[in-house]
Amino acid sequence: MVSGQRVVEARLSIQRALLGEVSPHLRAVVLSVDCKKIDVHFYFDGDVSEEDEESVSCIETEILADFEPDFSICAEVIRLDYPLPISDDGFWVYQRKERAS
Repeated sequence: MVSGQRVVEARLSIQRALLGEVSPHLRAVVLSVDCKKIDVHFYFDGDVSEEDEESVSCIETEILADFEPDFSICAEVIRLDYPLPISDDGFWVYQRKERAS
């Protein structure tokens, strides 16, 4: 079982890493934590640009720098166009405002 403190540490790390890296196409960022692994799902609306891919890579590196060397970070870029719902049951770190359909 993962401690609540580890989840808080992961959320804060990701929120800090997102500063200056959020594009208008980013719909949501959701994480899950399992012992020594953090999975981060980046949901994008429309085609994912090279710039968006580079931002995700930078975010992943920033997160990795906050944890012990034996920790692994897995960032996954997912295209899920609006208005399709995001049904990820992890811990939500970011969600853009979207108009109701």
